[in-house]
Amino acid sequence: MITGKARELFLKWFKEEKLMTGFEDKPIYTQIFLLCEWFKIKNYCISVKSNYIGCDYSARITFNEGNIDSLFHENLEKAYIRAIEISNEEFNDRFE
Repeated sequence: MITGKARELFLKWFKEEKLMTGFEDKPIYTQIFLLCEWFKIKNYCISVKSNYIGCDYSARITFNEGNIDSLFHENLEKAYIRAIEISNEEFNDRFE
């Protein structure tokens, strides 16, 4: 779900702060939770909500420069994954 500098820094945090290894072996929702926690530490707040009309989900990433919305995902997992991917791209763009 994450690449580049974000991945490097996240895995370092995961090992040193959480005292864990084997991130990719964790269940998908554990990965999502940990990535959302790490991005929040980096000032990216990911929130996902259900749109009751149309039964889809949307995600919002809030960070220092503003908000990014990701709309119309068929389930909660996909909304979170898309928000994490967008956060990853934004984070890596800032650190390249």
